[in-house]
Amino acid sequence: MSDLPRTALERVLARASELQNTSTTEPGESISEARLVEIAKEVGLDVQHVRQAIAEERAQISLTPEEAGGALSSLGPSVVSAQRTMQGTPEQLLRNLEAFLPRNEFMVAVRRTPERMVWEPRRDPLGNFFRSLGSGGRRFDLVRLDQLVISATQIDDTRSVLRFDAVVHGARKSVRNATLGTAAGMLLIICIAAIPLVVLSLAVPQVAVVSLALMATLSAGVTWFSWRALSKQFRGMVGRVQQRLEYLLDEAQQGRLEAAPSLLDRMLKGSGSI
Repeated sequence: MSDLPRTALERVLARASELQNTSTTEPGESISEARLVEIAKEVGLDVQHVRQAIAEERAQISLTPEEAGGALSSLGPSVVSAQRTMQGTPEQLLRNLEAFLPRNEFMVAVRRTPERMVWEPRRDPLGNFFRSLGSGGRRFDLVRLDQLVISATQIDDTRSVLRFDAVVHGARKSVRNATLGTAAGMLLIICIAAIPLVVLSLAVPQVAVVSLALMATLSAGVTWFSWRALSKQFRGMVGRVQQRLEYLLDEAQQGRLEAAPSLLDRMLKGSGSI
């Protein structure tokens, strides 16, 4: 078993303490999982809680840093995450999701390890067609993900930590680009309109100045309202992605993923329910 870095130790022990309503920390440079369990025993922590905290720490992944900046950061996160402790081994949990996601979310697996899977939205015409239809009135918000990283980390023989990390950087970046496009379009309109206004200013300077000021104000207002509308749309999408991840965790926790009918089966039966 690999050692935990120093930066992870305080979080692991704090989480284990939280699980047992205790409070303690034990810093160090690097420590094995076995040694950490021994330390936890010495300070009176439940070993099961410590192992759960370690698994939760290991489930977290470091994704490649995406482009950042004031405009992008103000929109919201580029990664939406959710995790939960549940019954089952990593192999069982990932196998159930491997059967569920292609049938019900039209996702395709692009990478697979014993404890992790990386998924992307299905881009072919059939996948786009079914996503556009929806099911039971719900939208397929996972289609807008760059990728979905699923990690299953074993706690003991019967329990694992299941974690979803949904990358939405592409959708966030598109909001910024759309706003910049709106601003550029309004600027172009002002530049085109400025040509006759310059001629008009030779005869009536006051009218030309007022007209340019009004157009500049209108351009700024349109850009601002566009930013507000697109930002609200993005945050709404992020919220729905978060809800969908929580739903998948609910289904996995209750063991319903493996037996869940596909979207096509539900549509043919006319149920339209999730």
